[in-house]
Amino acid sequence: MDFSIYNRLDNNRFTFPRVLFSLRNLLWFLVAVFFVWVVVKAQENVVPWDEADMILVNDTTISPIFREFYKCVKPKLAPLKGNYQNFWYDFTNVISECDSLEAYTALDIRPSRNRDEIKYVAFPRKNENLTMVTLGIGHDVSAEIRLRELYPNIQFFGADPSAEINKNLYEQSLGGKYFQYAVSDQNGIDDSVVLGNDGYVQQKTQHIGIDNFFKNIVQKSKIDILWMDIEGNEYPVLNQLHHDGNLDRQGVNICQLNVEMHKDLSNLQEMKLFHNFIWKVLEDRKYIFMKPFLVKWQQFRFIRLFIVNIADQECTDLYVK
Repeated sequence: MDFSIYNRLDNNRFTFPRVLFSLRNLLWFLVAVFFVWVVVKAQENVVPWDEADMILVNDTTISPIFREFYKCVKPKLAPLKGNYQNFWYDFTNVISECDSLEAYTALDIRPSRNRDEIKYVAFPRKNENLTMVTLGIGHDVSAEIRLRELYPNIQFFGADPSAEINKNLYEQSLGGKYFQYAVSDQNGIDDSVVLGNDGYVQQKTQHIGIDNFFKNIVQKSKIDILWMDIEGNEYPVLNQLHHDGNLDRQGVNICQLNVEMHKDLSNLQEMKLFHNFIWKVLEDRKYIFMKPFLVKWQQFRFIRLFIVNIADQECTDLYVK
């Protein structure tokens, strides 16, 4: 009998398990390599806390809401610092991860929808008369009307460079006071992006500085609710909200605001202005921001943001539990 036949069969029988063993080892090796790669990439994106960060998050004189906000937001934004384009396009996805912090339960935040967006409002903890300002009415006061239904004790002030449609809506439909101005950081005649019957157009309009508007038109030092959609003028206005900004020096407190922040409307490098504003907010320790939303409309991109003052006592006494 030729036993070599069985030897050959025996050899073939053990070849396949050896192949399986080799493939299994290769698979585990690839899994290990992938795991190491994931760990390395994760560590690359981890920004270590510096001494200033450690002092801040352990500072009991700072609002606990801001401390929790900072601990969530700062590490997520730090890898994007200095890259204006990536910061702009990644901002909403990154920051929305911090929208459900336990600390935010101290705020009674409710939505109010208009035709194309949702505004957010932190409701007062006690019954007081509130001052609300709308900068940029945009032919739509439906969110203001819904807010008035939820909380009737609000005095409304609105400004828009175009009186067409806006004046009647704000005065007759809402019962507020309308002023034909483009609110910005200066007084005088200048360019504005205005919504007309045929869409947005650029026109020369009457501008008024926001400090002048609050002091001499609204005549209030505390603005409870500010809604701002002023087509590119938001950046010079927002810069006045910082510590030692013009409004801060004049003692004007903005308790909360919804703002639409634009790019592609001018040559003012809006992405850089947006980047710098956000980092200044983190440095100031005065506001938190939440509810980010990236809007894509035709060729334009803009970010909607809800910002709450958690530092000034006349705001926190009313809005923070």
